[in-house]
Amino acid sequence: MDKVFTVTSLNNYTKSLLEEDYNLADVAVEGEISNFVNHYKSGHYYLALKDENALIKTVMFSSYNRKLSFVPQNGMKVIVRGKVSIYERDGTYQLYATDMFQSGIGLKHLAFEKLKEKLFAEGLFDEKHKKQLPEYPFTVGVATSATGAALQDIISVTQRRFPCAKLIVAPCGVQGDASKESIIKAVTKLDNTEEVEVIIIARGGGSKEDMWVFNDEDIARCAFACKKPTVSAVGHEIDWTILDYVCDKRAATPTAAAEIVFPDIRDLNFRIMKYEENISENVKGKIERYSEKLDYIKNSKGFNNIKTVSAQSADKLNYYHKAINSAMEIKIKGNTQKLQYLADKIENNNPLSTLKKGYSLIFKDDVPVKADEKINKNDKITVRTHSQVLSCTVDSAKTVRKKGTI
Repeated sequence: MDKVFTVTSLNNYTKSLLEEDYNLADVAVEGEISNFVNHYKSGHYYLALKDENALIKTVMFSSYNRKLSFVPQNGMKVIVRGKVSIYERDGTYQLYATDMFQSGIGLKHLAFEKLKEKLFAEGLFDEKHKKQLPEYPFTVGVATSATGAALQDIISVTQRRFPCAKLIVAPCGVQGDASKESIIKAVTKLDNTEEVEVIIIARGGGSKEDMWVFNDEDIARCAFACKKPTVSAVGHEIDWTILDYVCDKRAATPTAAAEIVFPDIRDLNFRIMKYEENISENVKGKIERYSEKLDYIKNSKGFNNIKTVSAQSADKLNYYHKAINSAMEIKIKGNTQKLQYLADKIENNNPLSTLKKGYSLIFKDDVPVKADEKINKNDKITVRTHSQVLSCTVDSAKTVRKKGTI
């Protein structure tokens, strides 16, 4: 025997061996809680984690356990994440917990936390990668279920806030692992559609299990790779998914997403009115100041002296006066035309203006029918007039040949 350890040195040496083992630095252990103690002074949790054949003492310090969404109880089956070490004073080998999940949902949450840490380390959540949303988006892509309430909520907000905008819907599944590929396909399709300015990825909330597909790594990387800005709207205020962290903006609901994306046309009209008032006031103010300046000059002693020298001076002053008035009138006219152009553009892009003239809009599967899109016999369509919404079944459909074709 070459060396005799003290008890302290032996425990310290054993601790160093345990903490240097990579496999024990971050472990997940499943077992049943027993001998649970919530220390009244420190707030630390002390417990034993056991199965049919063995147990391990476990401590969870208050800095970690205050983040738990539940209070551990004896007999509760849990998954504990932490590191294995030794408490030198008692020579006790134990598990130092950093997180705890109830079994059943525990494995999923553990995978969620590990993926979140991984993507965070890669920089997928960094603010420096977040793209700004366009101020006035006239074409917005929506990846969601074609029959879900989320799409109807987005359509309703769009018609109310910015009716001149166009929605392009890429239908996809929004629940279960089978929806993964259709979500990626829908988002990729919208990102490759040139006219789309921003993409909303939406579903109408639900349980955490319902939304779990949006914690998929491939979906997160697809959203991060988008050239267009993305908005996630797949849950409620308290439920965050991996997709929420990756997207450029996160909304609690589909309604909130549409309100984030679209400006309110009423605010725009008010701003245009205020701009017009400000321009008018500025021009009037300048005319008044120049008029006062001219009056001051005309009434000055020096001006009265030179009036008698040459009549040309009076003509020149008159010319300047007219030139100033003319310049102001041109400026007022130009700004007024610009404001009228913007107002006309908004009005011309408003589909409801067309309906007021006696025309109607045809929808098929809640999507507007384009001029070159074919409608077949027995198709279910919706006809929107200025004052009515008609649900119809096509009795017959005939192709009308364009003038000049054979």
